Amino acid sequence: MSLIFITLAFCYNAQIQKYHYDKEMIFFSEADNEAGISVRFNSKDQSVPVYSIAFNSDKKTIRNTVNFYYSYRKNIYRMGGILYNKKYVSANGFRTYGAESPIRYFKKASDTIYDYRSYKNLEKRIATDKDGTKIEVFIANLKDNIDYSAPALFFLSEHYGISPGLAKGEIVVYANYIFKNNSSSGDFVQMKDIDQDIYFNKEQIEALIDDRYKAFINKSDSVKKPIYCSVTAFRKNADEKTEEELQSFLSGMCEYFELSSQQESNESFRQYYDAEMKRRSEIYRKSGNLSEQQLKVFVDELQQLRNKNQEQYFDYH
Repeated sequence: MSLIFITLAFCYNAQIQKYHYDKEMIFFSEADNEAGISVRFNSKDQSVPVYSIAFNSDKKTIRNTVNFYYSYRKNIYRMGGILYNKKYVSANGFRTYGAESPIRYFKKASDTIYDYRSYKNLEKRIATDKDGTKIEVFIANLKDNIDYSAPALFFLSEHYGISPGLAKGEIVVYANYIFKNNSSSGDFVQMKDIDQDIYFNKEQIEALIDDRYKAFINKSDSVKKPIYCSVTAFRKNADEKTEEELQSFLSGMCEYFELSSQQESNESFRQYYDAEMKRRSEIYRKSGNLSEQQLKVFVDELQQLRNKNQEQYFDYH
């Protein structure tokens, strides 16, 4: 029988901040329309953090990594973390980010107007890298007076090292890297309206930036939580690999509980536990990361522990 201890990285009284998103900008590779990066933002409020996540990642990956811009003490930070249940962010790292750093000079290529997919009357702008590589961007003006610079920069600065200097209403519809050997790599953009809320833990993020994270996670916590967040035992038929995946699942559940318990009911938490158990099982089955026998043990163990998700069984850490 193995004992697994789980360290929680959140305190119940953390400053959970809710933000609303109304736009999604998805950058797809022309080579694979099923893969892409989803960048989400609020078109009316520049103070809402822009964030990105792999398109459809919840169907493919166990831990849905997320990146976002965070403004703090007159600096901009690019944060990394995990997105739980499509709406709760656990930050786990950062780097300083200067929005001006990737800017290159783009000039209008010609007076020719281009069409691409559903977009009409596009203007082509082009920049040349030091090694002769050309970067083409095709710009649409939606004439809606929305500033699309931040979400466009989120992808283009990382992928191409560029910021094309967009005016209000302008979006990059297509970006193309033309290499010296005449090969190219292009990404096109799909825009859509969304209605989504997301929650960030401001106290955790700022503790990371200020290098006081240890003090943050060591805060005294007097809130009851599922007992498996402190210690749990797995049966003998759970081998090392299965135990590893079980621990990963339970650690995620405890992290999610700390993030969501102020906003969600216990019933919602139990529903998420069940949904996440099913989602992970399907990913393991498709990927072959766990054998059928290991997967059976994985599900059986979690089925046993799911009864501990009712509040009457909660205990102190």
